[in-house]
Amino acid sequence: MLELNFTFVLQLAAFLTFMWVLTRFFFRPILNVLDERVEKTEGLKKTAQEMEEEVERRTEEYEERLKEARVKSMEIKNALKKEGLDEEKSMVSAVTKETKDIIEEKKGGIYEDVKKVKTEMEKQAEDISRSIAEKVLGRRVK
Repeated sequence: MLELNFTFVLQLAAFLTFMWVLTRFFFRPILNVLDERVEKTEGLKKTAQEMEEEVERRTEEYEERLKEARVKSMEIKNALKKEGLDEEKSMVSAVTKETKDIIEEKKGGIYEDVKKVKTEMEKQAEDISRSIAEKVLGRRVK
């Protein structure tokens, strides 16, 4: 059986005093430190998550701008290529026209030269035939 005597009351009072002192000066400060640590950890986790979301958002923006820049550069490249091709065509066309003009001019010159040579040859042929006839006939032919 349990006896309720003065020693038991003293032990119970000492135990309760010891528990009160431990709780007041040891357990409560440790629990407060642990609570603060949990709050800081959660705050840091929240901050890290916000930073992660910010990085993700900026990465998406960067990729979108990069995509737009690629599209724009392709448009510029195609426009420059088309412009170059158009300029090439106009240059080829101009050179072709110039070449045709030179050829026509030279053809005209050649035709004139041929005409002159033909006229001169006809004159010479007449003179040569007259000379041959005079030698064959032995007299002067008019």
